[in-house]
Amino acid sequence: MILFFDTETTGLTPGGIIQLSYIMQTAEETKAKNFFFAVDYIEPSATEVHGFTVEKIYELSGGHTFSEYMEEIYDDFFSADLIVAHNAPFDIGFMINEYYRRDRRFRYKEDFDTMRFFTPIMKLPRKSGQGYKFPKLTELCEFLDIYPYDVTRKTMELFSSDVTRHDARYDTVALYLSFNEGAKKIESLQEIASKHLQKDE
Repeated sequence: MILFFDTETTGLTPGGIIQLSYIMQTAEETKAKNFFFAVDYIEPSATEVHGFTVEKIYELSGGHTFSEYMEEIYDDFFSADLIVAHNAPFDIGFMINEYYRRDRRFRYKEDFDTMRFFTPIMKLPRKSGQGYKFPKLTELCEFLDIYPYDVTRKTMELFSSDVTRHDARYDTVALYLSFNEGAKKIESLQEIASKHLQKDE
């Protein structure tokens, strides 16, 4: 099983996760989950990006915290043969921190970072002219001819929600579509996908 995930957080440094969305893909089916978590503080700079305030997150989460879902989330992530994120160290760092704060270890088998994988393939120049910059998820979608309409439609299908960029559900779907579309065009990515989506014997 491959698990694609994205987080929205309280800030840039490992603090708290306010939204976690993930898609679990096997050879037979694709399932999606979304969680909101109540927190005490969100950095203003983070709110400017994702639009979530403490009050809004409390409303969306119904006051539920990460602790209430941590066992279910742990089981899903540890069951995955591969977890995929765009800028994986960021999202995984927040996951590790959430479990560390609760005296638990966040464990998973293997991770894959689409941002770093596609950097030498897309070859987007840095402003300095030295080397290549990391592609944004939107740039990766454009590179693979995945349009906002495609992401919105799939988000509605998987999450039954009409949301846009910087909601973790939308970004997780964009990630999922990018990985699978990339696997059709790039042999090394196809091999990774095939390996982790093999049917159980």
